[in-house]
Amino acid sequence: MDAKLIGLIYTLILFPLIGAFVIFVMPKRRSELFQPLALLLSMIPFSISLYLFSNSNSKSAYQEFDSINWISAYGIKISLGFSGMSHLLLSLTSVLVLLSFLSVTEKYSRSKGFVGSILILHSAVNGVFLSGDLLSLFIFFEAILIPMYFLMGVWGGENRRYATIKFIIYTVFGSIFIFIGTVYTGIISYSQNGTIALDFVTLSNITFTTEQSKALFLLFTFGFLVKVPLFPLHTWLPDAHVEAPTAGSILLAGVLLKVGAYGILRVSIPLFTEGFIEYRFIIAVLSVIGIIYGAVVAIAQIDIKKLIAYSSISHMGFVMLGISAGNLLSLEGAIIQMINHGITSGALFMLVGFIYDRRHTRRISDFGGLKITMPKYAAIFLFTSFASIGLPGLNGFVGEFMILMGSFSTFKLLSAVAAFGVVLAAIYMLWAYQRIFTGEIQYEENKNLKDLNTRELVSVLPLLFLMLIIGVYPTFIEGYVLNDAQMISDLVQLFSGGLN
Repeated sequence: MDAKLIGLIYTLILFPLIGAFVIFVMPKRRSELFQPLALLLSMIPFSISLYLFSNSNSKSAYQEFDSINWISAYGIKISLGFSGMSHLLLSLTSVLVLLSFLSVTEKYSRSKGFVGSILILHSAVNGVFLSGDLLSLFIFFEAILIPMYFLMGVWGGENRRYATIKFIIYTVFGSIFIFIGTVYTGIISYSQNGTIALDFVTLSNITFTTEQSKALFLLFTFGFLVKVPLFPLHTWLPDAHVEAPTAGSILLAGVLLKVGAYGILRVSIPLFTEGFIEYRFIIAVLSVIGIIYGAVVAIAQIDIKKLIAYSSISHMGFVMLGISAGNLLSLEGAIIQMINHGITSGALFMLVGFIYDRRHTRRISDFGGLKITMPKYAAIFLFTSFASIGLPGLNGFVGEFMILMGSFSTFKLLSAVAAFGVVLAAIYMLWAYQRIFTGEIQYEENKNLKDLNTRELVSVLPLLFLMLIIGVYPTFIEGYVLNDAQMISDLVQLFSGGLN
């Protein structure tokens, strides 16, 4: 990889951090500059992501592109790596951060703490997706907690303290297992090579015993599943979504939920494949339970934001089902669905934020007939709902179709049950749309609501475009996941054959 490309990739981590520092040192009396400056700063990572799309290396399988010696005596180094899957997730992050800044209201845009926290979060998430070793992955994984703590704890809703503490406790609890796994892996590496090599390239050439592979898979996977979150580790998510500010919810659903699935695809399965073979059926069962449970509970919700939060549990269950099946088609579908869910859930939370800014309520029963006063908003919400449901021709259909088709060869009964989750998704989304938008206006407060303004339209329309282009032309992103999915699929087939 040439020096120019390496410099650009480093910029993805360092530039948001530098931007946050610039925001923090600016005087409070110039608060009107915080949002415009943040938008300008966010354009740099976004532009780099667009540039990388035109670079052939972006579609390659995982490759380490740089490393820095940290503790030379023991061979510990900080490595950075990159693959097509990394690039898609980096691009998704850049898009959602940019649109989040564009969508925020003056209440948040004039807060340097709020704006700076999002930039720090952007840097930490990019670090996770570019980590090339277990140590840097853990460091960036933990760094995400710092800005999220402030975004939820300071600018969240009435019960923000409870939701923030619950989020931190769950995530730190999962991180403990990742840290233990990292230490254990270092010990095994030292016993074989005389150095504590934690980079993914070296670890892929280390021979783990069956017992070691199983133990390490459980340690790392449990920590990552807390972040997905997989049933029954999901209980922190609805509270976090409801209490987080709109931009926090957009990034939490659109990006942070993908960190756990990414860790499983980057670490748990490729490095500890024997453990994956041993326990993947359990993960598949829990995934299907999450699909049905999340959808059923979503139907019963009276708060539209909590409904979307539970729908995220259901949709991420599809991702984990595709991953647990372990074949090429299901893995491709799982990675594509990670991107699709980030786009659709980000748009839905953004739309909920728009209506909350007008009515200061999220109760479904407080609305009704909004398509009369807000026709643009109603049309966009319906389009996004169709994408979330998985209507053919939109992005949600592509990922779920590939997951179900690929998983059926491995888990026939579970895949059949999971398919029912698509029906339930149509029920909770369309029923919510009917209650919010159709019929006559019953409350005086809804009669004078203003439709989406230019800023709001510019914030959400790019996501609608992505829903359509991916649904019609999925090859647009498929090439970026093929090599990662093929590598993991080959490993699973190799170890499955060896065990049989």
